[in-house]
Amino acid sequence: MTKNNKIQVQRTRKNGQDVVTQIIREFKDQTRAEIKKWRDALRMAADIDHPHNYMLQDLYDNLEADGHFIAQVLLRKAATTGYSFGIINKETGKKDDEKTELFQSEWFYNFLDHALDSVFKGYTVLELTNPATMELTLIPRRNLIGTRHMVLLEASADKGIDISQGYEHTLIHVGKPEDLGVMAHLCGQLIWKRNAQQSWAEFTERFGMPLISATTNKTSQSDIDRIDTMLAALGESARAVLPEGTSIKIDPFTGGDAYKVFYEQIECINAEMSKPITGGTMVTDDGSSRSQSEVHERNLDDKLAESDRRKIQFVVNNQLIPIMQYWGWPVNPETDKFQWDDTFDLTPNQHWNIVNQILNRYTVDQEWIAKTFNVPILEERQEPQFVNEPNENDEPHPNNGSLSRNFR
Repeated sequence: MTKNNKIQVQRTRKNGQDVVTQIIREFKDQTRAEIKKWRDALRMAADIDHPHNYMLQDLYDNLEADGHFIAQVLLRKAATTGYSFGIINKETGKKDDEKTELFQSEWFYNFLDHALDSVFKGYTVLELTNPATMELTLIPRRNLIGTRHMVLLEASADKGIDISQGYEHTLIHVGKPEDLGVMAHLCGQLIWKRNAQQSWAEFTERFGMPLISATTNKTSQSDIDRIDTMLAALGESARAVLPEGTSIKIDPFTGGDAYKVFYEQIECINAEMSKPITGGTMVTDDGSSRSQSEVHERNLDDKLAESDRRKIQFVVNNQLIPIMQYWGWPVNPETDKFQWDDTFDLTPNQHWNIVNQILNRYTVDQEWIAKTFNVPILEERQEPQFVNEPNENDEPHPNNGSLSRNFR
C-alpha cells in the first residue's frame, strides 16, 4: 500500500466462508518412511477413480527435514526471490516505481515462497483471506485433488468443495493440476539416505567403541558378577578394581574402512538430489575446478531459475494482478504488467566505464547519472575559455615568436 493510497475493500465474497477455514485439521503420518509407503502413496495419488494426496504429502513433510535437501531448495528459491522486478507500463515500457512498491512487501515474498514450493511439492492453490493486506493462505496440498478441481474437507474423504468456478477473485493456482512435484521422484533417495544414516549410527554404537574382555581364574558367580560390573564401568570411566588372577584385554575395531559403505552412499544420494533441484553438484558442495562450478551455477541461474521466474511472471500477470484490481488495489492488467529485471548485472566500475564512453558522444541526463551512481550533481561545469589579450605571464612561442594563449 502506498502512502497516498489506502486500499479499501470494495467487494464481498460471493461464496461465503473461506475454503481454508472449512478444512478439518487431522493427524499427519510421521512414522518411519519406507519405500513401500512411497510406492503406495504414488499409486493412491494416481488413482483414476478415487485419487488422494494426503499420504504422499505427509511423506513429503516427513522427508523434507534433510540438511542437504533444505540447502538445495533454499538456493533454488533464492535464485528467484533475490531477482529484481518491477511493474511496467505497457504503453511506455517504463517502470512504475509507485506500483512496484506495492509488491515490495512481505505479503508478496510470502506468495513467492509458496508459489515456488510448487516446483517441489506439486500443484499449489493459495486463497486470498484478507484483501486489505493481500494475505494469502496456502490450501493444504494433502486436501487438494487438482485433477478434479476439488478441496476435500477431510483428507481421506471423497467429497469436498468444487473450486473450478466461483472463486476467481480469491484463489490463485500455481502449476499443473496433475503435477506432484520433484519430490515425487526424490522420496526414494531421501528414504535410502535416512536408512543409511540410521545404519551408520547403529554401526558406530556397536563397533565404534573397542571390545573389552577379561580372563579370570575365579569360578564363583559373585566374582564373575563383580568382574562383569567392573567391565561395564571400565567402558565409561576407564578404571576398575578386579579380583586377583584377572586380566583384561582391549581390542580396537580392526575391520576394513566400513564407514565408507555408508558415507559413499550418502554422498551419492546427495549428488542425485542436487542435479534435479539446482542443476549440478558443485553449487553448494566443493567442486574439482572453478570452471565446472561456474557451469553448474549457470545451469541454476540461466536455466532452472529462469524457468521458475517465467512461471511466476505468468501467474502474477494472469491471476494476481486481476485479483488485486478486483479488490481495489491501484493496478490494472490492461495497462500494467509484472516483469523481472533482465538487464545485465554489471559491477559499478564496468557500469561507469560504459557510461563514460557514452558521455564522449552523447548528452546523458544528469539526474539519471546522479541517481545511478549516487553522486550529488550540483551544476554543469563550464568549459575553459581562451583569451587573446597578452599579459605579463605570456611567453613567446619558440617557433614564430607569437605569444602563447593562457587559460582563464
